[in-house]
Amino acid sequence: MNIFHISDLHYNPKNVNALLNIESVLNHVKAQKIKADLLLVTGDIINRDYDNYQPVFELLKATNLPFLCITGNHDKSQNLISALKQFYPSHPMGDNPSKLDYVCDDFPWRFIGLDSYAANSAGGNISDTQLFWLEEKIAESNKPVVILVHQFTLKTGLFFFDTQSRAPWCDKFNALVSRYADKVKLVACGHLHNALISHISSVPVISCFSANWQAYLDFEKVPEMKEISRPVGYFIHRRIDDQLISYAVAV
Repeated sequence: MNIFHISDLHYNPKNVNALLNIESVLNHVKAQKIKADLLLVTGDIINRDYDNYQPVFELLKATNLPFLCITGNHDKSQNLISALKQFYPSHPMGDNPSKLDYVCDDFPWRFIGLDSYAANSAGGNISDTQLFWLEEKIAESNKPVVILVHQFTLKTGLFFFDTQSRAPWCDKFNALVSRYADKVKLVACGHLHNALISHISSVPVISCFSANWQAYLDFEKVPEMKEISRPVGYFIHRRIDDQLISYAVAV
């Protein structure tokens, strides 16, 4: 199974450079010689000053790949849910009408999307009720599990994200995943606008590049987070036997 993973499109048609970057990433995905079975889109699909998902969904559908989305801190839950129902109705939905928490069992592995959107919060929030639901869906699965959540839930060593964006729910989430390290094969994230890889116990946690702009690696405090010139890109996660191998692809 070949899983392609993009993130942080921050789509806004007024930003010409962003459009070129997004289109270059999606064109690169389409041109890959290996067949993709699924495309993961781990949040911040649109930018906060724009609220029309239709154009970016048309770009995603033009890949001719099934795709799974989650909310980022720029994607209001209700807006994304409504847009998916209108423009991509085959996307799975959960039982909670106000949250894009869902399970997808259409593939050899179970994919669980977790909605971390919280108004005016870069770090978002996952409630205890959501964590209980997540544990239930992991425990009942007879398949290996991939979790999609926007925020990178471990400490990054980067000043802005660790001090301004990492929320208390992350520790609870990490403890839960650690309890099911035998079942969870990947936590797929975004948010950092950099490709970072770490682990919860033996479970890889991978933050994808942004398909729009890359962030400065602020190992020390900087006056403000800034964009730097670095290639955009995506990940390919390949299932080989019962293992997942992840490839970072710069564009």
